[in-house]
Amino acid sequence: MNGIKINTSKSYVASELEPKVSIITVCFNSANTIEKTIESVIIQDYPNMEYIIIDGGSTDGTIDLIERYEQYISHWLSEKDNGISDAFNKGISKASGDLVGIINSDDWYAPEAIKHVVEAFKSNPEIGFVFGDLIISDTEGQPLYSQTGDPYYQRMIAFDMPSIPHPTVFVRKEIYERFGGFSTDYKTAMDYEFLLKLWKNGVAGLYLPVILAYMRLNGESDVNYTRGYHEVMRISVHYGYNYYFAFFRFCFKCCKTFTKKVLQRIGFSSSVKLYRKYFSNRYKY
Repeated sequence: MNGIKINTSKSYVASELEPKVSIITVCFNSANTIEKTIESVIIQDYPNMEYIIIDGGSTDGTIDLIERYEQYISHWLSEKDNGISDAFNKGISKASGDLVGIINSDDWYAPEAIKHVVEAFKSNPEIGFVFGDLIISDTEGQPLYSQTGDPYYQRMIAFDMPSIPHPTVFVRKEIYERFGGFSTDYKTAMDYEFLLKLWKNGVAGLYLPVILAYMRLNGESDVNYTRGYHEVMRISVHYGYNYYFAFFRFCFKCCKTFTKKVLQRIGFSSSVKLYRKYFSNRYKY
């Protein structure tokens, strides 16, 4: 376990005085990254947690790693699924906590992330979900730049995905019970559809100005950005946004991202990093 120290006396001992937090990790052939994810969950110094892992039928050694940490995992399964949304929903159906967080196998939590989130929910009983800041890293896990959450996400959520980094989002379980989970109609932007549905139904979210998680580049939404942008367009139109405005935004974002990737390929990576650092959060998909 890479010399990491786990406080077993506190991490998984139930306490009736604190809300129960369910953490879900979905994975498929993630042997190269999932150990960091698991360790980031089990070192959280919080007294009332459960950890659920939903594997899509891995064949690369992922299952061996899950079994290595089995004593810290409340429930896990490995079976074929119908995409990421389906795996998310399987995990949510198993969750027995008051609060639910989802951290994928390419991502990991910051220390004490759960403590910050629980305190926010306890201090704000009217909110339905919490989100915070994210550190984007390269494929080796080295930090590149930050994505700041948008405290005024309501201003743009009707027509685009605001900066609500999915690995930092925690939702009350009762919200999933009331409004359902993630739509399997979408392969990339399912989190946007879910959050837009909550906003349309008057469910409030709260931004925490704290780094809650880390995410590697080259994940699903980064690699298949065109599909993600197209799904955002479809979702916004489905919930009432003008089709022609949505199509223009789709074309603009595709061109912007394509140009950025071309600059990276021809050696202007430093310029792209500066752009992301100082400007990308303002227009973040």
